[in-house]
Amino acid sequence: MRLLRWIVLGITDERLHVRLVRTAVSFLLVYYVAMLGSYLLLPEGILRGRHPIISSLQFSTDPWVMGLQVFAYNIIPACLIAASNLLAERSRIARGVYVPIGYSAFWVLVGLFGAVTGTWSFDVVTTAPPIASRAWHLFDVAHHAGLLEFVGYLLIAVTSSRLVLWYSDGRRIVRSRAWKDIVTPPIEKVLLAGGFAMLLVAAGVEAAAIARLAGL
Repeated sequence: MRLLRWIVLGITDERLHVRLVRTAVSFLLVYYVAMLGSYLLLPEGILRGRHPIISSLQFSTDPWVMGLQVFAYNIIPACLIAASNLLAERSRIARGVYVPIGYSAFWVLVGLFGAVTGTWSFDVVTTAPPIASRAWHLFDVAHHAGLLEFVGYLLIAVTSSRLVLWYSDGRRIVRSRAWKDIVTPPIEKVLLAGGFAMLLVAAGVEAAAIARLAGL
């Protein structure tokens, strides 16, 4: 409980560096718990093809076009995170703290990514490595886009968390503010744009990996 409170207080801190560090810690915790839990409890490949959007996508055979397709898809959860951060809900862990909902959307995405890695349910089918190799899979950014993609989501979640317009106690809106009341420091605007730029880089890495495995 102390760890959760430490994270909640950190991700809602006014200081940007505190929010970044503690959101990063929460990312690693959720990812590895989901990865290990799914590895132990779920059959290999069980999540492959289950995503209703990804399973229906038809990617181009041109890696450049494929990269843009992947980027366009990644924009959807990014916008969901940013839009969800317009609402904050009162925390049950830290008294008097309101947590932007976008963080919850971010953690759900991280948990799903961890479960896909744990069950090795990637849509491009390859031989599943041992769990130790899967643990380091995240950091192979030259061949896998996962970490780059989620750094982008993390930057978007952290910087857009200052855009809250409505505060809820879980049942009703208890406080609100107008757009004119929101002041975003220049560095946070730069990092927000950097989050979307990171998604573009991640899309390029993912497209290159898919093309390599498909022999394109």
